[in-house]
Amino acid sequence: MEPGPIEAGVLADLADLDLPGTAGLRAAAIRLARTLDGDAGLATAAVARELRATLTALTSEGGDGDDDALSALVARLSAPVQ
Repeated sequence: MEPGPIEAGVLADLADLDLPGTAGLRAAAIRLARTLDGDAGLATAAVARELRATLTALTSEGGDGDDDALSALVARLSAPVQ
């Protein structure tokens, strides 16, 4: 099964973050992205916020300070559903 657009974006972002000790957060981010790609129903906004918080936590764990990829992902998540 191929990843949906949100999961693909998260996987690409995570590939750029090689941080030890973040396996749990990384797994949570992937699961949240899969939920958003599927049907999160009424929980869509809450799941998107949790994904954003998880990705923020990952990047604050020693990222290089370049949050362009994260900003792009958050913008995609915030865009109206078509």
